Amino acid sequence: MKNDDNTETRIKEAAKKLFQEKGFSATRTREIAESAGINSALLNYYFRSKEKLFHIIMLDSLRDMFSFMGTIINDETTSLCYKIDVVVNKYIDICKDSPNLPLFIMNQLSVDAGKMIQESGIPPNLISGSYVYKQLQEHLIKQDIHFPAMHILINLISMSIMPAISRPLISYLYISDKASISEFMEERRRLIPIWIKTIIKLED
Repeated sequence: MKNDDNTETRIKEAAKKLFQEKGFSATRTREIAESAGINSALLNYYFRSKEKLFHIIMLDSLRDMFSFMGTIINDETTSLCYKIDVVVNKYIDICKDSPNLPLFIMNQLSVDAGKMIQESGIPPNLISGSYVYKQLQEHLIKQDIHFPAMHILINLISMSIMPAISRPLISYLYISDKASISEFMEERRRLIPIWIKTIIKLED
């Protein structure tokens, strides 16, 4: 059983890397098997088809991208300021560890009209029904700031993941090497919370 689990994990890790880098159509089953160190017959034994494997990887990728949010944004013991810092840090880490993940997800969601995100179990009111949404609304009212809370929170996420989505363009126009891209992301880790907190007049 342990060996079976290891083989399945190797296949999924290899498939995730290739699917995120190349997409579904450009990824061959043989490539996945070779990357996992197995033969194609064994891959088919575990997952039956490339379509089924892709489906599993896509669901896992969606959960990697969004499921962690629930714990952070619904914690009633932490401040709004803390939540902003943690969400930015988490998304910057994800984008640095898996730079192809955000674009991979966005491409697929545009193809299937968001059907797979429903299947992933991520609730549709993940943000609007969260405690951080309530915290932010109360803060905006207190500060007499007439910005919709949802726009602030979507901006927080978008500003964190957009460099990963537009990485080829940023690399072409501004940055030429991986080290500089990493530095750029670290700058955003520091700057995004400052920008958001300044806009909503939130002090650390």
